[in-house]
Amino acid sequence: MVIACDGSNYWRRQFFPAYKGLRKKARDESDLDWNFIHECLHEIREDLEKYFPYKVIRHDRAEADDVCGILAMMTQEFGRYEPVVVITSDKDAKQLLKYDNVIQFSPMVKKQIRLTKKELHEWMITHIVKGDSGDGVPSIMSEDNFFMNEDRGRQKPINANRLQEFFDQGISACRNDLERARYQRNQTLVDFEFIPDDVRTEVIEMYDNYEVKRDLNQVFNYLVKHRCRNLLDNLQDF
Repeated sequence: MVIACDGSNYWRRQFFPAYKGLRKKARDESDLDWNFIHECLHEIREDLEKYFPYKVIRHDRAEADDVCGILAMMTQEFGRYEPVVVITSDKDAKQLLKYDNVIQFSPMVKKQIRLTKKELHEWMITHIVKGDSGDGVPSIMSEDNFFMNEDRGRQKPINANRLQEFFDQGISACRNDLERARYQRNQTLVDFEFIPDDVRTEVIEMYDNYEVKRDLNQVFNYLVKHRCRNLLDNLQDF
């Protein structure tokens, strides 16, 4: 088992400063103590690394789904092929279903995500062309800082006929250089194939060199100390 964690300096934000910009704004305006929340998450991650028999992978410039993507793509290399189950509700992980040895289980809907090759292709192209408002990625019809503009209004719609052109032709369906540049912008942000080579190499090195601690007594003592009674009943599962 590998536990994939978010870093703090995403490479996507370096490539595209507006990436997830609205989330930061929402945190700044929230009544929640985000510094305390992040401290708790950091402590939990450290405990997982120290006491539990799992590989905990965190690269400062990668998001958790990058780690999942890199490790899944790694299994396509000669001698590394093995079955992979990605447990996440993150929609971006769907693209990994193009590999025959990868399945995705969503804890949110409590079932395996299944897509045909055609559905997967159309989902990926739609994601690139229309962008992702949740991540602050505008459509190819909008400028980079669209979501950061408080007077932004609505994005120019992309109808079904135009979308079909992209299904059939990919980037060749772009009608001018600006559309092409924005298509490439979104493809870089969305497609795991565009994860920087240095991030990819370093995550694989972390995975290969990670020494897993397999001491059930250590797990037992941790669970007792923190009064995790339900988990103690299933100690052998660790």
